[in-house]
Amino acid sequence: MNADQAAAPLYSHEESIHIAAPPERVWDLVTAMERYGEWSSENAGGYWRKRDGVPGTGELGDQFVGINRRGDTEWKALVEIVERDEGRAFAFVTGGLELNYVHWRYVLEPDGDGTRLTEQWALRNLSPIMIENGEAEVQRRVANAKESISATLAGMKRAAEAG
Repeated sequence: MNADQAAAPLYSHEESIHIAAPPERVWDLVTAMERYGEWSSENAGGYWRKRDGVPGTGELGDQFVGINRRGDTEWKALVEIVERDEGRAFAFVTGGLELNYVHWRYVLEPDGDGTRLTEQWALRNLSPIMIENGEAEVQRRVANAKESISATLAGMKRAAEAG
């Protein structure tokens, strides 16, 4: 890990939700990145990149290309899986380890009759568009992340509890 990756984030946010479903069912959703478009207010799906000719599945080092939309604007974002602690924690970083823009992490904990799912977001480095457009762009991205986290957690809860 380089110094930029260990440094305190520029901005961060986290939220948790109780899901009345076993951790195994929640884990299956958290690691199914191709389904995030079903829950997120920004992500519209995506696809796993190939490594050694085989599409990724969410293992450490696998890369996923997320397709995102806000209004009439659509863009793709490469993410790399940087943590996979089976059934407990799953994390990826936007821009891959090389660019290290945003770190997204999910933590699952047994919670009574179900699972406590926490989503963590940390802006680590400014992307070129954030640098170009300044603090207003950064704050827009922070607000988008907060909205997306709430929507994603609520969507995963609905999906997990529906079975």
